Amino acid sequence: LRETLARQTVLKAEREQARAALKGLIARMLADIGQLGEHTGHFNDEVQHFAQAIAGAESLDRLAEVVRHMVEESRTVHDWVDATRARLQADQSQAQALSDRVRELETELKRLSDEVSTDPLTEVANRRGLIQAFATEQARVERQDAQLSIGLLDIDNFKKLNDTLGHQTGDEALKYLSSTVRLALRQQDTLARYGGEEFVVLMPDTPIDEAQQALTRLQRQLTEQFFMHEDKKVFVTFSAGVTLFRPGETLEVCLDR
Repeated sequence: LRETLARQTVLKAEREQARAALKGLIARMLADIGQLGEHTGHFNDEVQHFAQAIAGAESLDRLAEVVRHMVEESRTVHDWVDATRARLQADQSQAQALSDRVRELETELKRLSDEVSTDPLTEVANRRGLIQAFATEQARVERQDAQLSIGLLDIDNFKKLNDTLGHQTGDEALKYLSSTVRLALRQQDTLARYGGEEFVVLMPDTPIDEAQQALTRLQRQLTEQFFMHEDKKVFVTFSAGVTLFRPGETLEVCLDR
């Protein structure tokens, strides 16, 4: 966890540097475009002056002088436009590279955030992920006056399962339960491994009676299924409690109730 958090700190600093470089680059491109507009606007004004000078020229020498100034001015503007176009093309490529790098860093940061918030065995939220999800739901409930049901699941006879069939089978039971429950839950629900063989389910916008019925259906579903261990059927069942979140409470108070 320490290594992951240290990596997150480094990536966040690099992301901010890339963002700052991208902002500076865009500002420079806008400045170049603005100066280009000033130069071309100035050239347009000069063209009008040249037209007036040509109309008022009384000799070939005067006409030749006006034409020479026109060629010099147009060459200067042309060179400046070419140089600006080259800079903008180079800046555009650099801006694209910086933008891609920022997205790459944000993807990596999200992966690391998921990593420190996910239980590596069951691939559901760990206690850290649960706390984050609960904080989000708590704010939503208190803001919208909504309902949040919280379920606590405990695998039955888990110690006996470990002692009889081994810890590897115990791990398989944890993974089996989490995958089965996760598939049965709604997308907006959160399943987290609270510790050992205990799991917590957050069910937003769910009255207490509906939450109890959902967990009861899960219990029945598990009793009809099993996984195999050394050609033996292994059944996993759980006991559960469910309560309704009361605004102002902590997660621990809800789970205790």
